[in-house]
Amino acid sequence: MTVKIKFIQTSFFIPLYEDKDIGNGRLHPATRWTQYQKKLYVNFGAWTLAPGYYKGSYKDSDTGLEVVDLSRKYILAVPKKELRRLKDFLKEEGVIFRQKYIYFEAAGKVELLKVNYEKFL
Repeated sequence: MTVKIKFIQTSFFIPLYEDKDIGNGRLHPATRWTQYQKKLYVNFGAWTLAPGYYKGSYKDSDTGLEVVDLSRKYILAVPKKELRRLKDFLKEEGVIFRQKYIYFEAAGKVELLKVNYEKFL
């Protein structure tokens, strides 16, 4: 008997620059991306980096001002039962990017995951 594992395709954006309110607003060093990708692989066995950069804007919940940024987009298919673990991973490990939120999409549903950035304040 073959057991079929149902996967859910997810994607998330990580800005190229640190948030100016939490970090220094500078470009993330290459070592930070490498470290993050290794952790994704160790924890989930795969990751895909979409080509190019994604430009977008949003209203900062603290300042009320528009923030325009460039982001990398990651795509990751995970078993449905691993979805919560992925979200927790993004909230915990996302602190290295000094962001307040990570834009996360799973099967067409979007969430803003609050990063546990208080560690750096």
